[in-house]
Amino acid sequence: MTETTPCVGLVGTGLMGNQHTVAWQRLGIPVVVHSRDRGRGEAFATEHGITAVADQAELLGRVSIVDICTPTDTHAEWAFEAAARGRHVICEKPLARTPAEGRAMIETCRSAGVGLFPAQVLRFFPAYVRTREAVLSGRIGALRKLRFFRINASPGRGTWFVDVARSGGVLVDLAIHDLDFARWVAGEVTHVVGRSEPLTTSEPGAGPDEYVHASATLTHASGVESEVTGIWDVPGTELRSTFEIVGDEGVLRFDSKPSAVVTDGAGEVVYADDGAVDPYAEQLAEFVAAFEGRAESRVTAEDGLVALTLALAGGESARLGTPVDPASLR
Repeated sequence: MTETTPCVGLVGTGLMGNQHTVAWQRLGIPVVVHSRDRGRGEAFATEHGITAVADQAELLGRVSIVDICTPTDTHAEWAFEAAARGRHVICEKPLARTPAEGRAMIETCRSAGVGLFPAQVLRFFPAYVRTREAVLSGRIGALRKLRFFRINASPGRGTWFVDVARSGGVLVDLAIHDLDFARWVAGEVTHVVGRSEPLTTSEPGAGPDEYVHASATLTHASGVESEVTGIWDVPGTELRSTFEIVGDEGVLRFDSKPSAVVTDGAGEVVYADDGAVDPYAEQLAEFVAAFEGRAESRVTAEDGLVALTLALAGGESARLGTPVDPASLR
């Protein structure tokens, strides 16, 4: 390790904290972890062979980058603390719980002279990267319609995820991946029409936000529409994502199950993911390079803020029964 090698302070020991730690270790970048639950932090550190620190100030004193993998409603406070100590910030999606928090994070980090990147990792998944390249190269002609579908087991009752006040719900937590990708491919969005309804289950005591089917139809400035659906389903449901991108000269389709494959309208394979690329490591490596001035990141903090407003616009539209301009939420 050289004097210029960054050291990462990871906060949060859940699923994404685990995913990021593995990726940092693949990059050979040292990690120290902090959890407000000291025992959990120490157990996580033992599992990964890293160091746990119990004190927030000690963490910030030891690192150059803070990687925030905590519940969504705590992202802003962690970003403010990191920026105050001159630390670069990586923040798991969504960028923040509210647009006001997201804007404050951006302005605070900018004023402090530190970088801020949201972990919209779908932009680093090879199948999605190749698909966007194919669209931009004109392979399917002018865009006509985009459809995205993502389903996973509900995070479960009692978790912060199903507390909409904390997580924002299924569009903000799950479908935000596809909302961001739709904009990355088809451009800016002028308005969103959302729908949301609880799924009928036989599980006793299921709350209204535990099993949910939500959708957001985006109208892009070009007039193209993207339909994005996100579902939190019953326990045991495997994560699956699909898309269909239709142009006037062809179509591209993707299904993550049984293996991640992109095909064209004739069923020919355009891209098959062999697992050689770790999108999380690709993402984090690009962020570090951007912090060091060696590269530009394909995703910005502003992109994270826009993705959040697209998701929130879907929820607001579902509540009001009318289209919502996402820019009105920023």
